Amino acid sequence: MRLEVQGGKDFMNRVRTASLIAFGASVVILAIKFIAYSMTQSTAILSDALESIINVLAAGVTLILMKYVALPADENHPYGHGKLEYFSAAFEGGLIAFAGLVIAKEAIEALYKGTALHNLDQGLLIAGFAALLNLALGFYVRNVGRQERSEALVASGEHILSDVWSTAGTLIGLLLVRISGITAFDAIAAIAIAVNLSYSGYKIFRRSAAGLVDEIHPETLDELAKTFNHNRKPSVIDIHLAKVIRSGNFHHIDAHLVLPEFWSLNEAHPFVDLFEKLSIDDYAGDGEINFHIDPCYRRFCSHCQVEPCPVRERPFEDLRPFTSEGLMTKAKHDSGKQ
Repeated sequence: MRLEVQGGKDFMNRVRTASLIAFGASVVILAIKFIAYSMTQSTAILSDALESIINVLAAGVTLILMKYVALPADENHPYGHGKLEYFSAAFEGGLIAFAGLVIAKEAIEALYKGTALHNLDQGLLIAGFAALLNLALGFYVRNVGRQERSEALVASGEHILSDVWSTAGTLIGLLLVRISGITAFDAIAAIAIAVNLSYSGYKIFRRSAAGLVDEIHPETLDELAKTFNHNRKPSVIDIHLAKVIRSGNFHHIDAHLVLPEFWSLNEAHPFVDLFEKLSIDDYAGDGEINFHIDPCYRRFCSHCQVEPCPVRERPFEDLRPFTSEGLMTKAKHDSGKQ
């Protein structure tokens, strides 16, 4: 049994707008950072600017892929094209980690060779301005990504925010150079940026890979348990063996639903259709639910509210709420009817 709800056009309009803003702003911020580098010849600022190149590339890839993510499900892609979002985020994570390695190499060379720095005061002001722009942009992109359940936008937003920390490290390094006159602080700041980038890239890649292979996502199961509890009816005796395929903003949910064993198919079918509709309408994202119907067993009796019940063997004791752990497991009552 299946019910599908999608807010495709509104979702894609919001995601595309955020992607366009991210791309345009990233180009502007990149230009600002290269101006700062040309004035100062700072290795740390150059490292920060190289990271911004990744921002521009990632925003461009996201913008292109969103065109395909918006395509509806078809015969060859029954779950839609949302998995491309995870590819986009994984690509971005890989680029970030690679940029960290390149920056580390350049920074270590600069540490040994030394660098001559110029116009530090102006460079500090320009880099600080770029950091403020990135801070506002990062929060905006990440918030839109979380609201729309767009993994690609969340990854871009978190990367942009990590760029703010990189710029902060650059500013600290240049301030130390300004105060002490020791130019090695510039290269040390660049190395710190490289370490931060590599770690951020790994986290983004790891989360995106989990989405590509449909790793269990605890937050999604928590939301699903909350939805089922909110729409629960007395005849919903148990739900177990829940599985979720996340395809971008669209979630395909399979689960086993336990109903009274004495119900006929004519009674069960419209009830399940209604429960699916109530649940998916209440769910935080777009998606579909397929329930496999199981008959109740006697061991359910003490937690079943169905009345009158011609097969009850034990009185009702308490109602057990659905939990993320319970939704994933096989029903303990499946070992038999007695």
